[in-house]
Amino acid sequence: MKELPYKHTTKKPIGCRFLALLLGLSFSLSVSATSSRPAPVISLSDAVSLTLQQHPDLQALMSQQAVWQGRIQQAGIAERPQVGLTLEDAMGTGQQSGLKSMQSTLTFSWVLQHELLGSRVSAAKTEASNLALEQQIKALDLSAAVARQFISILVKQQRLKLNQQAALQARDMVEAITKRTNAGKSSVIELQLAKAELTRRELAVEDIEHELTASQYQLAALWGKPGTAYQLSGDLLQTPAVPSVEQQLALLKQNPLLQQFANAQRIAQSQMELARIEAKPQWQFSTGIRRYEASDDFGLVAGVTIPWGGENRNAGTIAALQAQQNVLANQQAALMQAMDAQLYVLLQEMAHSQHVIETVRNDIVPTLEMAMIEAFSAFEKGQLSYIQYSSVRAELLSAQSQLLEAFESLHLQHIEIQRLTGTAIAQRDHQ
Repeated sequence: MKELPYKHTTKKPIGCRFLALLLGLSFSLSVSATSSRPAPVISLSDAVSLTLQQHPDLQALMSQQAVWQGRIQQAGIAERPQVGLTLEDAMGTGQQSGLKSMQSTLTFSWVLQHELLGSRVSAAKTEASNLALEQQIKALDLSAAVARQFISILVKQQRLKLNQQAALQARDMVEAITKRTNAGKSSVIELQLAKAELTRRELAVEDIEHELTASQYQLAALWGKPGTAYQLSGDLLQTPAVPSVEQQLALLKQNPLLQQFANAQRIAQSQMELARIEAKPQWQFSTGIRRYEASDDFGLVAGVTIPWGGENRNAGTIAALQAQQNVLANQQAALMQAMDAQLYVLLQEMAHSQHVIETVRNDIVPTLEMAMIEAFSAFEKGQLSYIQYSSVRAELLSAQSQLLEAFESLHLQHIEIQRLTGTAIAQRDHQ
């Protein structure tokens, strides 16, 4: 049986070569290699770390820590004590004329607000704790974006190789049909069809090259170095195992979005405590010295001021915060319910992708490879038209593309599961 018409006839047919490539390749991708120095090799873990260290969104959240430190510091500052000077019985008439009967009082007064200050600081610290959750959410989103872009580049790299092989096969076919046409064994129509197919394959190669360039730029832009030279190192075939539903549902509670709702309820509780304390009367104390000009004597004065009534003046605020707690609890339950359903669907889709990979890789691709060998043999003998042969070749190319898509889907589904459960995206589980 004759082999397919490749430039190097000792090689396997295009389908077999692709399958061998896909079954044992650890992918390495060069990007923008404009320097004479070797480009650094970056793994998924490296890409995530670089992004988390340098992305401006996270830097902005880090800067907000200083903002909250200032607010906490300000919350602990009490009202300033007051120093007062009072003059009495001066500049009058008769015995009160001039300063001879004047009484002068120097006072020092302050508000007792130790409990209020402690509550304000506590409320500010509780609100500041939400910043850490925002950082976790942003870190998870950025890590997922990096991982998706990373996988996308690996898949596009393999799709480029697949289309390059298809273009090579189409070019070999044009050469073979040209010889057959010159020998009178094929029609000019078949030759024109083969040339059109070659043009389409070359155009597909060019399209993917442009997509790769854009994706490479976008990935490097995530850590603030767009257009720099680097290499990606990753294994698309190192597929993660499908985790159990029970395990992932337990991890789902770690999602910082859910923790953010719980933290918001704690913030509302601390604000209620602050409102109750603010509603209490704030006692004001004063003490001082009084001088009597007439007798050249001094006396001690002291006083206390207690606000009257108004203990329920924050009742509306407290009621609103209590209602807000109920709203947050319901919103948290609704989010948990939606995420639960989303997680379950992703786990089912991940299992399906695994099944598709096994079926396409072990059954469909090998079957189509054998069909293509037989089709070319029949084409050589004149038992099959070029259109029929081309149809078989298109089926094989479609199956190979489907296999790549299944690998991509499996990884992307796993990435989304990790984002939902709040686990480290750069650490793959391949048990």
